[in-house]
This record gives sequence, structure tokens and C-alpha cells, in this order.
Amino acid sequence: MSSLDFLRSPLLLALVFAALFWPAGQHEARFGGANHGPLWACASAIVSAIVLLGLHGTWGWLLLAQIALLIGIGFFRAWRDS
Repeated sequence: MSSLDFLRSPLLLALVFAALFWPAGQHEARFGGANHGPLWACASAIVSAIVLLGLHGTWGWLLLAQIALLIGIGFFRAWRDS
């Protein structure tokens, strides 16, 4: 067992996505909007937990779920701003 086996874990990918969704949500606050960084990061973590723990998904399914979350956030923002 190698000391770098954790790099193969989908959990690392889940942490990376949560860390990337945080600044993406903060981006709106730069233009006078609300800071949605914590909300987006929590949504990413919840989606990751559902895929990895509830559905026993792999990193591929996790990647697809995170892309779907990003698209869903985009559609919601477009609907909200219209």
C-alpha cells in the first residue's frame, strides 16, 4: 500500500470541487451581489456525499454530478436574473 493511495480516491476530487465552488460563489459578491461561496461549496459537498455514499459512485459519476450542479446553478441564476 503506497502512501499516495489517497490520490486515487474520489474523496480527493470531492474536496477539490468544494474548494473550487467556494471562490466561484464569491465571484458574485465582487459586483455587489451576495456571497454565495459557502452555499455553493456546501451544495458541492452534498452532491458529492450523495454520489459517493448514497449511490456508491466512482470519480466519473462524481465528475458528471458536479458538472450537472454547475449547469443547474447557471440555469437558476439565469432564471433568477431574468
